[in-house]
Amino acid sequence: MNKSYRTAALIVVGIALVLLSGVFFPSEDADEASAAIPTAAPVMSVSVIQANTESYQKDIVLRGYTESKRTVNLKSQIRGRIVSLPVEKGMRVSKGDVVCRIDLEDREANYAESVALVKQRELEFAASENLFAKGHRSETQHSAAKSALDAAVARSTRMKLDLDNTNIRAPFDGVINDRQIEVGDYMKDGDVCATIMEEDPFLVVADISENQVSQAKIGDAAYAILQNGRRLEGKIRYIASIADANTRTFRIELEVDNPNKDIRDGITAELFLNGNDVMAQKISPATLVLNDSGLVGVRTVDSSNRVEFKEIEIVGNHESGIWVTGVSNGENIIVEGHEFVKAGESVSPVAAQN
Repeated sequence: MNKSYRTAALIVVGIALVLLSGVFFPSEDADEASAAIPTAAPVMSVSVIQANTESYQKDIVLRGYTESKRTVNLKSQIRGRIVSLPVEKGMRVSKGDVVCRIDLEDREANYAESVALVKQRELEFAASENLFAKGHRSETQHSAAKSALDAAVARSTRMKLDLDNTNIRAPFDGVINDRQIEVGDYMKDGDVCATIMEEDPFLVVADISENQVSQAKIGDAAYAILQNGRRLEGKIRYIASIADANTRTFRIELEVDNPNKDIRDGITAELFLNGNDVMAQKISPATLVLNDSGLVGVRTVDSSNRVEFKEIEIVGNHESGIWVTGVSNGENIIVEGHEFVKAGESVSPVAAQN
């Protein structure tokens, strides 16, 4: 009898353990069933503005550099030894200042001799003219006197030019950028004495593509931004008529004033030209995002409150924002929260506070 009770008790305990195991150790089927029940994900709230495009004159931005308007190598026109260098490298000079001085040698004496000979030939020609008028001198003799005078004048002019060329002068106001000789050097015809650079006005030079060159015109106002942020206003002075054979681009020059003479040659600059009018939207640069393909754009919300990516083109950059194309009137552009959502996600759009 006691054995039967014990058996029954064991059976009851076993059944209880089986029942309790389903509570404390749920089966895989139960886990899958509970996992199949969908749970509602929270919808993120984003701030949006409604696009309202306006007519905007698109900027053409070119990469360029500063360049002096004129840089000239001062060359000798005669032979001789350098006896004086009145200016040093880096000094500023005015038009007509002597930069290099060549030894006079016998040039001054030759010029004085030529002047005396001209005076003699003038007297001889005057006498010949008087005799020719009275019939006491033949036409051939009179012509010879005139030729002798002309030859003397030509020789004197040549001597004066040689004498003047002993002083190599600055052809315009500028700075001596380099000096290739020293006192005592012997110069031949065509040897370079120094290099002078004009400082005012200055140029900003760039290359413009064949697709954009028709939008630029000589005389148009434009500006350049130097590497240090300095802005230079000016006008287009030159656009090449022949494209570079390698790049198929055209040289374009912006002339700017440099009254303080503080612009240097060869500084990197961005040249901004006025292009064609386009319909554009003004936004904050912080609104821009990159998609998985590396394209620049903005995120928008469609009529179903789903996020979309719109590729844009930046056509203007100003202190209060940037102007872009690629969005249409009425589209909701996400301006806050765009970093936390992706294309295809559902969101709750809220109008951004001004």
